[in-house]
Amino acid sequence: MTRARLAVLVFLLAASAPASFAQTRETQAKPVPAPSAQEPALPPAAAETPERGAEPTPGAALISLAAAVRLALNQAFSLLDSRDAVAASRWNERTAYAAFFPSLTPIYQRGDGRSVFGADFSQKLPGTGGSVTASGRYLTEPTVNAPYPRQTDLQLLLTQPLLRGVGPNTSFFELRNARRAVQGQERSLSLAQQRTAIDVAAAYYGVVAQRQLLEVSRQSLERTEALQKSSEARLEVGLASKLDVFRAELQAAQARDAMVRSQANLQTALERFRGLLALPPGDPVEPEAVALPAADDVFEPVEVLVQRALAVRLELAEARDLVDDARRSAALAKQNLLPQLDLNVSVTQLGFGSSFGTAWNAGDRQVNVYLSASYPLPQASQRATRAVADLEVGSRQRGVHQRELEVEQEVRQALRDLAQIQKSVELQKKAVEVADQQRRLAVLRYQRGLGSNFDVVDAENGLVTARSALVQLLTSYAVARLDLKRTTGTLDVDTEFAP
Repeated sequence: MTRARLAVLVFLLAASAPASFAQTRETQAKPVPAPSAQEPALPPAAAETPERGAEPTPGAALISLAAAVRLALNQAFSLLDSRDAVAASRWNERTAYAAFFPSLTPIYQRGDGRSVFGADFSQKLPGTGGSVTASGRYLTEPTVNAPYPRQTDLQLLLTQPLLRGVGPNTSFFELRNARRAVQGQERSLSLAQQRTAIDVAAAYYGVVAQRQLLEVSRQSLERTEALQKSSEARLEVGLASKLDVFRAELQAAQARDAMVRSQANLQTALERFRGLLALPPGDPVEPEAVALPAADDVFEPVEVLVQRALAVRLELAEARDLVDDARRSAALAKQNLLPQLDLNVSVTQLGFGSSFGTAWNAGDRQVNVYLSASYPLPQASQRATRAVADLEVGSRQRGVHQRELEVEQEVRQALRDLAQIQKSVELQKKAVEVADQQRRLAVLRYQRGLGSNFDVVDAENGLVTARSALVQLLTSYAVARLDLKRTTGTLDVDTEFAP
C-alpha cells in the first residue's frame, strides 16, 4: 500500500512539473508576492552595480588618481634614488668637461736666500687631441756671487698627435661617455616614473575594487541573513526542514567570513597604496570614489602600435645609443694600435740680468719644430682590447634586435590582454544578469513552496561570484589601458596625470 501511494505521488509530481515551470516563467517578471506575516521578506539583489564606485571611509582625506601619481613622483623612495643617480652623473659630466678648461698653477718658493715665482699652464685642444703646455719662472739669487742675480725662464710646447690620439673621438671620448651616462640615467628615471605611475594606478584601482567587493559581500550578507530568518520562520510552521535552516546558517556564516576577509583585504590594499606614496600605513589618505571604465574603447591596429613603440620606446633608444658607444670604443681601440707620432713646436727663452726686465729682454729665444715617435713592442693588451670592443659591437647590435622583438611582443600582449578583458567584461555582465535572474527565480520558487532554499543558496553564490569577477575585470581594464600606453612609449606622466 505504501509503494502504491508513493508511485501515485511521483506520477502527480511529474505531471504537474511542466505546468509549474510554465507558471514560473510567466511570473518571474512580475513582482514577488508579499510573504505571510509569519515569514520575513527576502530582499532582492541590491541596485548597486560593480561599475559604480563604493563610498570611501567617512572622514578620510580623499585623493584623485592624478594627484596620487604626482605625489608618488615627487616623494617615492625608488624615484629619489633615481634622481640621485642623475645628479651624480651630471657631476661626473662636469668633471669630464672641466678637463678642457685652462689649467693655471701659480708657484712661489723661497728659502736660503733664493726665491722662485711663476706659473704653469696647460690646455687641451678640443677636437684635435693636441695639447699646449707652458711654464714661466722668475728666479732671484741675491746671495750668489754672480753678475746677474735675476733669471727668467719661459717654456712653451705645442704637441699635436698625428696617428694615435688624433681626432675628436679621442679628444671627446671621456666627455661623450659622461654625457651618455647622464642621458642613460635620465631615461632610466623616465622609465621608473612610468612604472611608478602604473603601480600607483594599480594600487588605486585595487582599493576601489576591494571597496566594491566589500559592498558585494555586505549585500550578500544582508540577503543571506534574511534567508536564514525566513527558513527559521518556515520551520516553525512546518514549511521547511531543519536541513534548510542549517543550510541557511552555513551560508550566513560563510557570508560573514567573506565580509571579514574583504575588510582585511581593503585595509591591505590601502596600506599598499599609501606605501607607494611614501606615506605611513595609518595615514588617512584614501582614493576617492570613482566610476570604473565601461571597457568599450576602440584601439588602433596592432601594426600601428608596434611601429610607434619601435620608434619612441626609451629602452630601444638607449639600446641603439649603446651600439654607437661600442663603435666609438672599437674605433679608439683600433687607433691605439697605431704608433705614437707627434708633431711638436717648442718655444724656449732663458735670460739673465740685474733685473727681471733686463733678464727678459736679454733672453735667448729659440723655436724648435720636431717629430717624436714611439711604438711599444708588447701589443697583446691593445689587440685584446680591440677584439673585445669588436665583439661588444656585435653583442649590442644583437641586443637591439632582441629588444625590438621583445617590445613588439609586449605591445601585442598588452593589446591582446585588453581585447580579452573587453570580451570577458561583456560576457561577465551577461553572467551577472543571468545570475540575478536565477536568484530571483529561486527566491520566487522558494516563497511559493516549489523548492527548498538550496536553490536560493546556490543562486546567491553564483551572483556573488559573477559580481566579484566583474569588479576584478573592470579594475584590471583600467590599469591595462595605462599599461598599453607604456608599452607603446606614449605614456607621458606629466600630461596623463596633469592637475
